Amino acid sequence: MLHPSTPLPLQDQTALAIAMCAANRRAGRLARQVRDPARDWDDHRQDILLDLLQRAHRFDPERGSWGAFVTVVTRHAALTLLAQHLRSAAIENISVDDLVDPAGHREAATLLSIDVSAARRRLPPSLGEMLDAIAEKGSVTGAQRACTQPAASFYRALRQLRLRLIAAGLKPTDVNVAASN
Repeated sequence: MLHPSTPLPLQDQTALAIAMCAANRRAGRLARQVRDPARDWDDHRQDILLDLLQRAHRFDPERGSWGAFVTVVTRHAALTLLAQHLRSAAIENISVDDLVDPAGHREAATLLSIDVSAARRRLPPSLGEMLDAIAEKGSVTGAQRACTQPAASFYRALRQLRLRLIAAGLKPTDVNVAASN
């Protein structure tokens, strides 16, 4: 491990260029894999660079080169972002109709509607507005496209919304069971 007084490799222009190149390459590959718009490419690059900055203090020149360290860290960061995207895509596949107005038994639909309304009242205003936008647009994708915030920020907020709805007792599997009855 480096001594706290040892300067980080990112203070060297060559090391910084290696880091930027790797982050650009990983962000581009990630954007192609998840078919993200060009504006998300920059978000991915920034997330990857931030992860590298947070881990740079762990670089030990005795264990390997800076380039190898950057490759491993940026690969890990890109895989983490890909996993987050896949989780968000799984959330997106939950029908808004299943959460807001499920078909099936009237009683189950009424109880679910009451639960969603109660959960909506306990949400922070930004998440409540997101839930309303999803219901209004009929899909997560429609709500994201109508939103002015970057897609990465939108999907982070969507994850928080999903977690809060689950904490309120609204689980996707329960909703789908109620909708199928």
